[in-house]
Amino acid sequence: MLREAELPEDVADDVAFHMTDWLDDLSRFAEFCAEPDKWKDEAIEEMLLAFLVHVPNHVAAAAKLLTGLPVTDVFGVGAVEDESDNG
Repeated sequence: MLREAELPEDVADDVAFHMTDWLDDLSRFAEFCAEPDKWKDEAIEEMLLAFLVHVPNHVAAAAKLLTGLPVTDVFGVGAVEDESDNG
């Protein structure tokens, strides 16, 4: 990846960090998807909240570092807006 994208080593390291820091969250989500009936409601809520709070920022950072493109709200749900921006 470093050679193809021609990223400086420190930027490539940052991309790698942002793409791997949340793998435990992904593993827990995959476990849930494989056997959802084995999960209690409390555990599902905790896992989803942890995933949704932690993962998107890392993915957005990796995407920006690798492609230079910002995250956009392609679904038009206000996903990139801070609630304080609306007030």
